Formats: sequence, structure tokens, C-alpha cells
Amino acid sequence: MKKILIIFILPLILLVGAGAGAVFMRLIPGVGPELILGEVDSPPKEPEKPKKITAPDPSMEAGEESIFFALEEIVVNLKSERKRPVFLLLSLILELPNAASKGPVEPLEPRIRDALNIYLSGLRPEDLTGFDAIQEVRNQVWRRLMAIVPDESLIANIQIPKMTVK
Repeated sequence: MKKILIIFILPLILLVGAGAGAVFMRLIPGVGPELILGEVDSPPKEPEKPKKITAPDPSMEAGEESIFFALEEIVVNLKSERKRPVFLLLSLILELPNAASKGPVEPLEPRIRDALNIYLSGLRPEDLTGFDAIQEVRNQVWRRLMAIVPDESLIANIQIPKMTVK
């Protein structure tokens, strides 16, 4: 009788204990203590995908009251394996919906320049060729602006009049 206990029942107890430990340590995807204990009414929801933020169309017509606020030209050293350094010269113009928007945006220029310097200095010359590259730079600049500016309605659009790789 003791042999039956050792051979069959003890391994069964060990397996049940290991399974319970795996559930409570969340080692089994989709199964957790909440599901086992009945605390969850519905299966776990999939995480929401982040909303892709893109810049407005550059040809979008400006409103009657809109003004343009030109940032100083930005010059950054690009990542390159060339012997000589490669620079990016970027001119950026912010289109503001009205003159009152310039007041809150103008003091943020150092933060805007800092965020853009960090982003642009991580690029390579190959990343800046063609229409798609320019559009990607516009989108990335727009994302960074929206993260810095406290009210998204303060900036209507951005324009890139000059982007030169030297």
C-alpha cells in the first residue's frame, strides 16, 4: 500500500502543485489567478494600439488669421561612417492659427530645438532621401511638437522650406 502511495499519489500531488504554482506566477499566458478564482467576468482585452500621429498635409490652406513663426535654422551632425562629417541643415516654420498663439509657443522654442536636435542627430544621410523621408521627418517633428506644446490647437501646421544634407 505504501508503494502505491509513493508511486502514484505523490507524483500526482507534485504535478497539481506545480500547475497551481505556474498559474499563480502567471507562467501560462492568458491564465491567471483571477480567471481561476472567478474574479474576471470577461477575457483580458487586447492593449489599445497607439494612435499614429501624423502631420497635417503641407498644402492645407491656412486660415485667414494664421501667421507663420520661423524657428532658427537647425544644423546637426548626422550619423555617418564617412571620414568627413555630414551635416543636416533644416529650416522649420510653424503655422499658428492666430497671432495670439505666438505668445505661448515662442517661449517653448528652446525645448522644441532640443527635441529636434536629439531626433535629427540620430538620423543617417540615407534616411533623408526622397519624398517619403521628408514626410517621415515632418511626422516626427509634428509628434515632438505635440508632446511639447501644452495645447495642440496652438500649432496648425508645419512647413519645411529647406532641408539640406552636406
